[in-house]
Amino acid sequence: MGQEGRTVIGAPVSTGGRVRQRVRVFLHVVPPATGVRARLSRRRAFRTVLWFVAAVVVLNVGWLAALDYGPARLRDPEYGKRLTQVRARTGENPTRPLVLTLGSSRTAMGVCPAVLEDGASGPLLFNFSLAGSGPVMELMALRRALADGVRPAAVVVEYWPAFLHEGGPYHEQARLDVARLRLVDRALVREFFRDPAAAEAAMRDQRLNPWYGHRRSLVNQIMPSLLLKSERSESMWKGIDDWGWLPGRVSATAEERAKGVESTATYYVPLFASYEVSEVADRALRQLVAECRANGIAVALMYLPEGATFRAYMTADSVRASDAHLRRVVSELGVPLIDARGWVPDDDLPDGFHLTQSGAAKFTRRLSGAVAETFPELR
Repeated sequence: MGQEGRTVIGAPVSTGGRVRQRVRVFLHVVPPATGVRARLSRRRAFRTVLWFVAAVVVLNVGWLAALDYGPARLRDPEYGKRLTQVRARTGENPTRPLVLTLGSSRTAMGVCPAVLEDGASGPLLFNFSLAGSGPVMELMALRRALADGVRPAAVVVEYWPAFLHEGGPYHEQARLDVARLRLVDRALVREFFRDPAAAEAAMRDQRLNPWYGHRRSLVNQIMPSLLLKSERSESMWKGIDDWGWLPGRVSATAEERAKGVESTATYYVPLFASYEVSEVADRALRQLVAECRANGIAVALMYLPEGATFRAYMTADSVRASDAHLRRVVSELGVPLIDARGWVPDDDLPDGFHLTQSGAAKFTRRLSGAVAETFPELR
């Protein structure tokens, strides 16, 4: 009831036809569309592609807007967490003058304002440090704080010779992930980075594809266990308490301290062997003091405790260079110095320059008195 190769309802299908049908089903072969069907198929495919492109654009623009204009913690969790906490603490204590400490992980682990808060009524001390900070990142933290509405009455700035050296691989740009840089940081990049053009290009690339450019920071915040140990950064912000303090080690045995100091030697001994105070670091420090004063903020420098073994890493030339620079800055800028190098025993410095938790408590109580003496107008 039909021609060969054609199937009629109710009519038997030839063996060859059945084989071809089964092969088509198995391989999902569909006869090519023709005419109206072909045009409709192309339109559907075109619309699908358009929707996909639109979705990608919307997701990227939305994520970029969130990174640049949303909560600071999205782009820089270490800074953002402290910003959230300082706003909360000043909101709870609106009449107490705010004193921020700015510095590296040494200050982050060393200043524990919570130990001062049992019935406290004096200045409100808050730890606003960023790990890896030398003068450039300290200036960045100050500028960000002011841009975000934080108004300290005074700041205490860590002074550390090791982070005033910018030779070879020892420079702040190498310690700062470009994904953390905000739009407000562009001027700082142009003024103080070793290679500002490369940093700005990286900022542009990261913003053109923010999901990819910010992937490592995002994974660090959501599921850091997926990353290699060398790529993880959550230890620098996850444990930050309500006062900006990042708890260090609880304690350390003599053997652990020896290993800790030994592990730091590979980085710092070569640094001090060819030491000089960088022009960039000096300029950033002076700019920080100038911007504090321009905003009516009192400012002081703070030299944190160091262990005897770590101090021995410094050559005689590096000691002379750093001490001369410190005297010059204090004299020329008229800025007070809180010299705390010998305030705690070596037992409280498990690697020679980071304080244990009990060491931080001791140091902070003594620092509170020094701050009161340095800024009597805040009493």
